Amino acid sequence: MDFGFDDRQEEIRGRAARFADGRLAPQAAALDREDRFPAEAFEALAAEGFAGLCVPEIYGGAGADFLAYVLLLEEVSRADAGFGATLAVHTSAGTLPILDYGTEDQRRRWVPPLARGEKIGCFALTEPAAGSDAAAIEAVAEPAEGGYRLTGHKQWITNGRVASTMLVFARAPAGVTAFVVPMDAEGISFGVHARKMGVISATTDDVRLDNVFVPEEDRLGEEGHGLRVALGTLDGGRIGIAAQAVGIAEAAFRYAARYAAERSTFGKPIAEHQAVAFKLADMQTGVQAARLLTYEAAWMKDRGMRHTEAGARAKLFASRVANEVTYEAVQVLGGHGYMKDHPVERHYRDARVTEIYEGTSEIQRLVISRGILQELAEPVEAPGGVEGSRPVVG
Repeated sequence: MDFGFDDRQEEIRGRAARFADGRLAPQAAALDREDRFPAEAFEALAAEGFAGLCVPEIYGGAGADFLAYVLLLEEVSRADAGFGATLAVHTSAGTLPILDYGTEDQRRRWVPPLARGEKIGCFALTEPAAGSDAAAIEAVAEPAEGGYRLTGHKQWITNGRVASTMLVFARAPAGVTAFVVPMDAEGISFGVHARKMGVISATTDDVRLDNVFVPEEDRLGEEGHGLRVALGTLDGGRIGIAAQAVGIAEAAFRYAARYAAERSTFGKPIAEHQAVAFKLADMQTGVQAARLLTYEAAWMKDRGMRHTEAGARAKLFASRVANEVTYEAVQVLGGHGYMKDHPVERHYRDARVTEIYEGTSEIQRLVISRGILQELAEPVEAPGGVEGSRPVVG
């Protein structure tokens, strides 16, 4: 793996940092306080060409690679983790699955307005009784003349009320199936607007489907292959959440380090007290390790390599680091860290969800451990050219 960035990746990272610092950071506290989605900021994001950064140019995107998108997402999340969640769902879960699993006609019809930021995408898998157990979804897709009729209740849908396009998973006769559905379709309504602990500027809503007609040509993939679409989408989506976690952790570390350099006790800056200095050292080390795991997973995805376990490792570790670093940032600030006058309080709340959505940390460990067992069971060439098998330990 080459640890350097090419010229375009560096340019994108620089523009993303300037956009984050100049456009997002100044309003992040207000959006968090007011529980408000910044539609105007998304329009500005689209104007920068960031709404479809890793979408090929022929489908309206900027044609950058997935690693460049990860760099963008890290910088955006450093400024406003809620906006990072909006962008991650729009891109990783609302747009890329259509590219990966759709027909050419579906790509031509659905992707360009999403990539240009004219429309926002969302991903409707979770239900009141189906979260980590995606196979337990109860929404149904009844065959109808020319298509299907969808009925069900989707819960905690990021971008729900602001999206124009929704990927919906429902149970058809052959099994769970994916569909692309316009949000203005007759029969779609909204239920509870979630009041969350963090990432508040990302709107999160319940979506109800009441006999919503979806034509046959808007089914995404084969009937019964919906879980394949969902799980494949999450493989890449988890890399995005890892990038979000890195951005949150970086923001908390930077603020705590600056505060520690300026705040004095007992005649010297608290950064010079070993107790605080060692915290900062551990915080920075964790952030950098999480960043490298995240970049590795994105690098693998860009090269068409299997990245299921790599993405799970990145999300598992980066989300844990984000929670640890934001905790320590509050501690470095002491009583000030507990107050809303300082952003580390918001970072602390924002970090918590990174261990929950797009697969809890427990699910990531399950994915990783299954990969380990699969690797141990694969045949290997024994000395002398005789095929054997890897020993299974335990």
